[in-house]
Amino acid sequence: MSSAGNAALTAARKRLQLRRQLATTPGRLRLAAALIALGAIAFGIVAAQGAQSRRQAVRDVETNGELLVKSVDLSARLSDAHALAASSFLAGGPEPGSSRNDFEQGMLAASDNVAELAGAIERSSRGGQAVGVITRRLQEYASLVASARANNRQGHPVAGAYLRAASATLRDERGGILPSARTLYEIQATKLTASYEDGVSSASLLAALLAGCALIVVLVATQVYLARTTHRLVNLRLVVATALILGLVAWITVAFVVQRGALVQAQRSGSDPVELLTAARILASRAQANESIALSARGSGEGEPFLADVDRGFRAVIKPIDGLLDEARASSAAANDGASSSIAVAMILRAYGHYLAAHDRVVEAEREGDFSEAVRLAVQSRLDEPSTKDTARLLNDVLDQGITLAQQDFARRTGDALSALGGLPGAIPLLTALAALLALAGVRERLEEYR
Repeated sequence: MSSAGNAALTAARKRLQLRRQLATTPGRLRLAAALIALGAIAFGIVAAQGAQSRRQAVRDVETNGELLVKSVDLSARLSDAHALAASSFLAGGPEPGSSRNDFEQGMLAASDNVAELAGAIERSSRGGQAVGVITRRLQEYASLVASARANNRQGHPVAGAYLRAASATLRDERGGILPSARTLYEIQATKLTASYEDGVSSASLLAALLAGCALIVVLVATQVYLARTTHRLVNLRLVVATALILGLVAWITVAFVVQRGALVQAQRSGSDPVELLTAARILASRAQANESIALSARGSGEGEPFLADVDRGFRAVIKPIDGLLDEARASSAAANDGASSSIAVAMILRAYGHYLAAHDRVVEAEREGDFSEAVRLAVQSRLDEPSTKDTARLLNDVLDQGITLAQQDFARRTGDALSALGGLPGAIPLLTALAALLALAGVRERLEEYR
């Protein structure tokens, strides 16, 4: 007989022997033991990986959320500093030391944010290029502002030209600081969205449930077979093993659901309001700088020949703010315990209304030909007429309060998400192994009766 024929005959004999073994109770119990072991291994791996991946997703949300705050805070700091520098040109006389210190602190904070973002972004990436542009042009911007201040102190009209050049350095869509900062924001927003999607994906929970249910089916089927074959109602070790797996599956389900809910709330009442309120703050500071530059140029600014045209530009800048604040109000209303956030948004809306009213008074005075009164209304408050400078500061303050509340809520929600998974990555392999050992010991106890 050929070697091929011998191999085929050997395989046929093995299959026959296997069928004969499975036809016996010991053979079936050995098969059940093998299935239990394989099921426990599969469940342990799938569930542990799912728990670990979700835990890592939450940590990624925390990291990317912090970097997103840095990226939007960068734009906010620069916009605030520029608005402060621009308004100081209207006050008359020497620039207050407090204004200069606030400007320098804002620039220093912006530089620190750039440094932190640079450490988290690949140099060869689009973000690395944006960091390079910001780092290079920040020095150029600071130099232009310094030249504007020096000329302003000496009463030279060219000071306004230097200020407008500094403004262009910030806002130039081709290589400006703020567009580059917006690039960093877009990168971090994309990463944060991906982290949220990983953290709330139902795939890991579904896989763990399927693997857990399959293992439970094998354990229950084994117990039923033993009860029918041995006429014993209960195999205690198999019962305990099944209870352990049932409890572990329930724990995983509850933990994953709670973690998902916490991440959803972290986005809804945390990172989303931070983005919305910071965007509103940036636009408000930009609008304030527009007004100051227009007045310092005596009725022109940003390429517009008259204040009326600049006012249209002002309106175009602030136009998105209403929608941003409406979205922030909706997010706070959707939060489970968003009472404090709702109050903060209401305060922001009220402060924003005061800011618009103050700007309207400036525009009205200029249109009536009273330029000195327009400047006074921009920088000096009276009891019944707060200046746009003061109302802008108040608006920034309440926006900062709302942003701080949202950041605190984000940190609390992500902490809740991590707590929901606490201990689970280590408990899954431990409890699964214990259940498997108990189940195999229960099967082995019955096998020994056939020796």
